Amino acid sequence: MKIFPLASPKNRGVSLIEAVIAMGVLAVAIPVVFAALAKSGSSGLDSEAETRSTWIVPICVNEIRASRDATPEFFMTTAVTQAFPPTGEVWALAFSREGKVIGKVSKSLYDGGLKQLGGQEVRYVATLSAVAPTVVTGPVPMLSAKISLEYPSAAPAAKRQKLDFYSSIL
Repeated sequence: MKIFPLASPKNRGVSLIEAVIAMGVLAVAIPVVFAALAKSGSSGLDSEAETRSTWIVPICVNEIRASRDATPEFFMTTAVTQAFPPTGEVWALAFSREGKVIGKVSKSLYDGGLKQLGGQEVRYVATLSAVAPTVVTGPVPMLSAKISLEYPSAAPAAKRQKLDFYSSIL
């Protein structure tokens, strides 16, 4: 019976080619793994925002109706067919992680991002706006209303993800 040595003195290490190939595989695999992790986190935020939108959008619609009925909680009273917000302003409401309204957001806080409002943690910001239609149909022109749910609220306005909801209002 002949016994073979485990490694000959010539074959003890890793060749330079094998090391370069291994480094190349790692150089491709690691960024792919981190990109997949980042995307899964983003998908979770998107799903959470879509779920909360079913609670947040009706609150915003009710505030628009209250504004028309001269009983707004957060914004000024508006007349039927009056577009809002006024030029240079923003109508924005802060919401908690659970979708509960926290309060009105000023333009400066909206633009720069906010983590807290009135001592409560803010997760979402909803903006409300309405514009007059370019083509008038019917006796009373309907406004095109847009409610945008933006997240995460701590990010500057330009960097937030947005879910837009549209409707027509008087």
